[in-house]
Amino acid sequence: MKRTLLILILLQLCIICNAQRIAVLDFNAGVGVSLADVEGISAIFNTYFSPKGYTRVERTQIDKAIDEQNFQRGKYTESQMVSIGRILNVSNVVVGDINIVAGQYNIDVRVINVQSGTIQAAEGATWASGTSYRNTMKTIAEKLAAKIAINQQQSSSSSNSVSQSKKINGHEYVDLGLSVKWATCNFGATTPEEYGTYMNFKKALECCKYWGGSWRLPTKEELSELADFCSWTWTSQSGVKGYKVTGPNGNSIFLPAAGVSNGSSRYFVGDEGLYWSSTPYESYTTYLAYYLYFGSGNHDVEWQNFPGRRTVRPVSE
Repeated sequence: MKRTLLILILLQLCIICNAQRIAVLDFNAGVGVSLADVEGISAIFNTYFSPKGYTRVERTQIDKAIDEQNFQRGKYTESQMVSIGRILNVSNVVVGDINIVAGQYNIDVRVINVQSGTIQAAEGATWASGTSYRNTMKTIAEKLAAKIAINQQQSSSSSNSVSQSKKINGHEYVDLGLSVKWATCNFGATTPEEYGTYMNFKKALECCKYWGGSWRLPTKEELSELADFCSWTWTSQSGVKGYKVTGPNGNSIFLPAAGVSNGSSRYFVGDEGLYWSSTPYESYTTYLAYYLYFGSGNHDVEWQNFPGRRTVRPVSE
């Protein structure tokens, strides 16, 4: 009996030692938000945020680090967030910003890699003032936890996404563990870092047939799956800014921030990415459609009446 108990204790210690450490800081109080609001919203987030493979730092340790540095609670700068993380010897810190605009609460929560200072994952939401936000914060906490969950098998397989790529009709793809396979580069590109061809919605619907096989434009649902069930890390690859998107199975692709093209000019290159889906918005079948949008701190599937040409990342069955 004693031997069995000793083994169980040793196993538990091994799990704790192998886990990475993460600290959840008080969210920043923005326009129109009181510290009492911040405390309540932060408390609900903390209740549901429990990422697999991480050990949460105790609140008392976080408070001590903040007090020692004389940082103002709820008003942290990006550099202060990273400094707190280094003092606590954690791999990641979770931070958030809360604002009230036109009677609505807006919250953006980010997981920051302390070593690189880059955003590893992000989630956001909006709700009307005076309404309950418990379910909203529960959803944000659970989505972020799922995105950064550590799995030993995933960690070992995600170190080199190129080695995990295969080909369909001569074009490389990566299986991210989702419902479809994702091409390793944009349409019109030969490497993951190249922006590829910019096109309007009508041409985007037709372009993938030139790749042959089962290649096609992703649907709105498939882009949402990529956005919601993968870990997104803003990074630079071969000097090109964009996101490393890591799937549930640990494999990853790189999406360059190609911006948009309008005539002979390009806009938001290096800052934003806009990728077409095959799903039109309601009855607008020629130029209005859903697309994947991302910047350095957020990513989502949106629609908009915008004349610029966007890029395409093909998928296959």
